[in-house]
Amino acid sequence: MAARADRVIAEMRAVDGDVLIFGHGHLLRVLTARWLGLGPAEGRLFALDPATISVLGYERETAVIRSWNVDTSSS
Repeated sequence: MAARADRVIAEMRAVDGDVLIFGHGHLLRVLTARWLGLGPAEGRLFALDPATISVLGYERETAVIRSWNVDTSSS
């Protein structure tokens, strides 16, 4: 799963501009851990509810979580 997440991250970083992805919670948690430079097992630390929005990005040149697990059902 980590190799898959790393491939997705490489493809995302190759795009000039924003990227939108959809996926299952388990892969998205691993992807987030890898985005932050953590091991894939650390994905277990990121609670993620169904049908929520999370945004990964940068603070200067450091990969960060811009927002996480935002419920938009009440909007």
